Amino acid sequence: MKKSEILTCICKILFPFILMYGFYVIINGHLSPGGGFQGGTILATAILITYIIDVPILEDIAFLVKVEKYSFFIIILVAMASIFTRGTFFTNFIPKNMTINIKVIFLLLLNFLIGIKVSTGLITIFTTFMEEGE
Repeated sequence: MKKSEILTCICKILFPFILMYGFYVIINGHLSPGGGFQGGTILATAILITYIIDVPILEDIAFLVKVEKYSFFIIILVAMASIFTRGTFFTNFIPKNMTINIKVIFLLLLNFLIGIKVSTGLITIFTTFMEEGE
């Protein structure tokens, strides 16, 4: 099957901008609509367009599965950290007497971890379906 030269060229040009926008949505998720899940899907889209136009960026899917598992484990650890600082599960682990600028670290950390988890999960699912269909 012949690939479209126009589609390939446009995807190569848009790739870095889609990545930047995905990270922007993840980083600014606590200030505006968006966050880890939405940014993770945008990042997955950026990686998957390279898969569709046959640019070999995905070599080892087993590595992506490991990253997804580790990110889930780290999300659970971050959620459990609040048990020691506040006595409840899945609350901001930073003490209450800190400034709001310090408390934002919790939201940024969770948005980043969820974005990585979602993007690796979607990439793994999509590539598995594509390989099974071949």
